[in-house]
Amino acid sequence: MGATLGTARIARGIERARSILLWPQAVGPEIARLTRPRTQQGGTLFVEVRDSATAHHLSMQRHHFLKALNALMPDQPVSEIRFSVGSVREPVTAPPPAPLPAPDRARARQLVEGVQSERSPDLRGAALRAAEAVTRARRWREEQGWRPCPVCGEASREQPCRACALTLEDPNVRRAARLLQRWPERLPDLGATLGDSGAGAARFLALRQLEGQLDLLALECVRSGHEDGYREFLAQQADVFMALTLGRTRAQLRPSDRSVLPDSARSVLNAGR
Repeated sequence: MGATLGTARIARGIERARSILLWPQAVGPEIARLTRPRTQQGGTLFVEVRDSATAHHLSMQRHHFLKALNALMPDQPVSEIRFSVGSVREPVTAPPPAPLPAPDRARARQLVEGVQSERSPDLRGAALRAAEAVTRARRWREEQGWRPCPVCGEASREQPCRACALTLEDPNVRRAARLLQRWPERLPDLGATLGDSGAGAARFLALRQLEGQLDLLALECVRSGHEDGYREFLAQQADVFMALTLGRTRAQLRPSDRSVLPDSARSVLNAGR
């Protein structure tokens, strides 16, 4: 490297730049914020400051800076430091971070309901503290304007959140969604194969597809004058939609459950009744 620099005739410039590069390390962060080393000519280092008062004060202390700087580069000592008024940026102080909100203790207790503490009395306490930390982070995201993810319900800037967006692209989840559009009662079984997140994503996809179908069927019912075939199929799809939305079987549905249906489908079915 030395031979290369010497051949290129830039070795002397590199040596002069060392004092500029080592200046913050020699004087410390406080002085470095107030100064800007500009150039070195011979053994003299020229340093800019914001105002004449600072230049005068630092000039009185330059022997300390010389000693510290030459200790870092004994082979190329600096003999003099001259301070002058120049362009030094005002240090920018970052605003203090906003404090985290208080934890949602009620939500945290719900998260640890299944934790048993008979064998390890400290387990439930540790789980509760972890759950409170989770709820504080969730509250902070909500205060920043993040909305609940339509799939998992966690506050997120993206809609759906990044993790759920990846899950929705899973071919197994898409196949499960098609299955739920015919047999919504299979939803509890999906957790064993897809996990809770996969089952929730499959339910979300199925409901989104069903909602589009309900709107189209309701329109066809109106166009056909409430023909029995269209209305019967609309009622069947509406039952699947209500079962998935409410987490019930189709046999457990009540007439009042139609309140969860899209407006068009609910209006057509109630008019037919």
